[in-house]
Amino acid sequence: MSAAARPKELYSASLPLRERIRRRAYELYLRRGGQTGSELADWLQAEAEIRSALDQSVDEASEESFPASDPPAY
Repeated sequence: MSAAARPKELYSASLPLRERIRRRAYELYLRRGGQTGSELADWLQAEAEIRSALDQSVDEASEESFPASDPPAY
């Protein structure tokens, strides 16, 4: 499932980061049929997805806050 197709509450700023990761890890667990043994892999994948989505939203917000004639200085 793509990030765009996932429920927006997973990335909602109203939820603490740890809770968003926990919910996504649980979603991955359920997708695997609820089999145990991959908890760490699910957590790490969920963390990577959530952090990537957060980074992308920050990048998009940064681009919108600078006029086209004044690019951000990195």
